[in-house]
Amino acid sequence: MKLEPHHDALAAAYVLGTLQGPARSRLERLLLQDAALQARVDFWQQALVPMAASLSAEPSAAVWRAIAARVLPLSQAAAQGGAVQPGWFERWFGVRSFASMAAGLMLGVTLSVTFGWMRSGWIAGPDATLSETQLPESYVGVLAAANGKPGLIVSSRRHGTVMDVKQVQPVAVGPGRTLFLWAIDADGSTRAIGAVPSGPFVQVKLPAPSEQLFAKATELAVSIEAVGATPAAPTQAFAYRGLCGKLWRVPAPKK
Repeated sequence: MKLEPHHDALAAAYVLGTLQGPARSRLERLLLQDAALQARVDFWQQALVPMAASLSAEPSAAVWRAIAARVLPLSQAAAQGGAVQPGWFERWFGVRSFASMAAGLMLGVTLSVTFGWMRSGWIAGPDATLSETQLPESYVGVLAAANGKPGLIVSSRRHGTVMDVKQVQPVAVGPGRTLFLWAIDADGSTRAIGAVPSGPFVQVKLPAPSEQLFAKATELAVSIEAVGATPAAPTQAFAYRGLCGKLWRVPAPKK
């Protein structure tokens, strides 16, 4: 059976776990009779599952020391008896959570690199064309929880106004509180995006197209805020934080 153009995106979403509800059930029924679609699901499983499994290895002590030397100036200054203003990492997550959070950030980097391989054609099935292996142009965030484990997977089409959120690791929100999404630009400034309901998989209406909200973002983060509030800045430490990936090919510079 011929592979429909949208089937590759569905197969990838199925393996990632972001295809939920009736759509997931329909795809599972279709897999029983569509060999081409099953082949794409098999391909994405081979591409993504081994990558996730490989993240369980513990980096060496030398690797942790090298990373700490770059991102934990406060710890270094304390050891030397000096005084340095804490960086964003220490203010928002705390020094003690460094090792676990670094592991989560490494997960985000790995996923971003892998998606880059996919859309550039480095990872492809034996009969796939470049157009078949591309997902729709999208913004994707892989956010780690404070313990460094995968917490949220956030995605939205580049020019879309709906955001899909898969909560891999729930956090306690409490009555009168809600998850709240922030975009973080390269200069470290935060911009409020909006409230996100708790749930294994939810869809959120964005206040503007994704391109307007996330074009300058290098990271995404989620804090816990009062229901109905739109704070100018986070009032709580981030419950989730990770990289914001742009999943589309950038044209080569014109000569």
